[in-house]
This record gives sequence, C-alpha cells and structure tokens, in this order.
Amino acid sequence: MNPPIRVALVVTTIGRPESIDRLLRSVLEQSLPVTEMIVVDQSGATGTAEVVERWRERLPVRRVTTPRGLSAGRNAGVAALGEYDVVGFPDDDTWYAPDTLAQVCGAIGEYGVVSGMLLDAVGRRAQLAFGAEPAVLDSTTVWSQAIEATCFYTAAFMSAVGDFDEGLGAGSTTPWQSGEGTDLLLRGLRSGWSIAYDPRITVYEDNPSAPATGTRESRIRARHVARGTGRVYRRHYGWRGRLRTLARPLGGVLLSVARVRWAEASWHLQRLVGRLEGITGILLPVRRHVYSNA
Repeated sequence: MNPPIRVALVVTTIGRPESIDRLLRSVLEQSLPVTEMIVVDQSGATGTAEVVERWRERLPVRRVTTPRGLSAGRNAGVAALGEYDVVGFPDDDTWYAPDTLAQVCGAIGEYGVVSGMLLDAVGRRAQLAFGAEPAVLDSTTVWSQAIEATCFYTAAFMSAVGDFDEGLGAGSTTPWQSGEGTDLLLRGLRSGWSIAYDPRITVYEDNPSAPATGTRESRIRARHVARGTGRVYRRHYGWRGRLRTLARPLGGVLLSVARVRWAEASWHLQRLVGRLEGITGILLPVRRHVYSNA
C-alpha cells in the first residue's frame, strides 16, 4: 500500500477570528485529516491567537506572526511547515466541504498543482467561470479556473518553482496588489509542470466585507486588483496577450456606456486603467470624480 498523502495548510489572516474558527472547524471535519496547519497572524491583536489556542488540542495547528503582506505570509507559513506532500492556502474567509482534502489527494496524481471549484455560502459558483468538467489548465484557463484558495500544490512543485512573489498580492509594498497566485502557476507552466482542475474539489467563500457593486470602494478595489493583473501580463505574455487583456475591460466600458450604465462603465474603466498601469509600470493620477459616490 502507498503511504497516505500528507496534506498541510497555510492561512494568512488579519483580524478575522470568527472566520478562522469556521475554517478550523471545517478542517477538523475532513474525512482525510490534515497533517499540519499554520495560521499566519498579521493582525497584531489577540483574537486569532485565542482561536488557535482553543483548537490546538483537536488539530495540529500552530500560529506564527509576520508583518503584513499576503505573499510574505504564505511564504513564511511554508517555511514553518515540517515535511508535507501537498499544501493548500485557504483564505481566512473560506472553508472546506468534508471531503475536500480527500478529493485533492484523489485528483492530484502526477500533476504539480490541482485546483478546485470556489462556491459561495449557499453553494453557487463564485467569482470565476469554473467549469463543470475536469480539465488540464493552460496559460489562458489558469485565470478562470484557479485561484489561491482553490489550489493545492505538491511539495515538489513548490521546491522547484519557488515562493510566491512578495512584490505581488494584497498587502505588498508595491502597487501590484493581486496576481501572485497566477504568477506562481504561470511560472510552473513555463517550467513544464502540469496543472489540473477538478470540480469535485469544493471550497466555500463568504466575505460580507466585500464592497458592493457600484460603490466607490468597488471601483478602488477594481483598480488595485487590475494593476496586479497587468503586472503579471507584462511578465508572462507578449504584446498580443497584453492587448487582449486590455480589450476586455475596454469592451465593458463601451457596452456600459451604450446601455447608459455609468457606474458600471466607471468600474470597467478602473479595470482598464489599472491593467494599463500594471503593463506599463506607470501609475496614472486618480481624479477625484473617478472615485466619487455617483
């Protein structure tokens, strides 16, 4: 018999002890037990520490602290792990179905990474165009069927491809506040690794603090996320790919204007400008009216 696959988890969090508690409960309920779990606490408060302490008798979980930065936190968490075969990086607002880790071990096979489906709190597909059938991902489909919280990486992949780029992602010291997970996958593809998608692997997400569509906050977030996307396109794609990623939000702007949907047009415009900033490396001035409450 083959030895069981050792699955480790690393979650980086800033001040969401209730969500961490929910995630840890879902880990305890897994049909395949987790080998080790690191909670990287960047909150500077005590709430997360208290939650982790309550779970330590039931789960192999430890807490470490780092300065802020999502990529830096994940890298520090991996460095704190013992030996593992597969590692996942749930967000602090996600949790797992009872068979999620078992499904990961059944699907990963010879792949370097396997991604699952992200669902909202009531079980609907969330955020991205996750497919209904298993697939092998390429440099196009990694954008739509793989995000950090749904991906599980082999130790061999992590050792060969390297860490998350700490110059990308939320909380980094650069303007490029997203894209670190896709950058890692694209580096893996370039190095010859295969990446799979399997919808039987399910991860749930509920983020009540996410800005509502049409608000000033949603436009700010769109700009910040788009900058990271543009930066990844600058790194991994030629001019044809870069123009294609600019064409999508430009089309959204034009369609929204034609429908007289001004708030929607402004949101697409922020995505367009943010991607252009990431591709060129030039940050454009933000006019006050762009982020108005209109």
